[in-house]
Amino acid sequence: MAFNLDDYEPVEARITAFWAKYPEGRIHTEIVLINEQQVVIKASVWTDRDDQRPVTIDFAQETIGATNITKNSWLEVCATSAIGRALADLDFAKKGKRASREEMRKAVPPFVQRDWVGEAEKLRDAGDIEALRQVYQDAIKAKASGDTLETIKQFAEQAKKV
Repeated sequence: MAFNLDDYEPVEARITAFWAKYPEGRIHTEIVLINEQQVVIKASVWTDRDDQRPVTIDFAQETIGATNITKNSWLEVCATSAIGRALADLDFAKKGKRASREEMRKAVPPFVQRDWVGEAEKLRDAGDIEALRQVYQDAIKAKASGDTLETIKQFAEQAKKV
């Protein structure tokens, strides 16, 4: 069964729901491991900030530069994933889903991670209309959003004028 991103509860929404339910709670992250290749972050959550022990602890690991997302923001992605996982342990996730969006992006084919707009923008700037056509076709096959397809079309029109 394929993962449906519509079933994903964004970590931001989980955090908002957590604070609404537990305004006296606490969320804490700490780096467990960091080196040139990876980072591991531990997230601890308390429903009452004065409690001695957290109600849940979970971890996330990111390989630095493994995806477009983790090329520059690997620490932030890992921290967000750890928090999302810990909050999912407290049922702050849709339909019992537990994985982070970043984890699911790793699980889908690499073309889904492709930066269509960034790639098309570079091709527009280079005036490479043929390559823009190919990017557009690839984006269609990958079922990129209508906004993305429209942006690629606009870049192609702009490239024709260069």
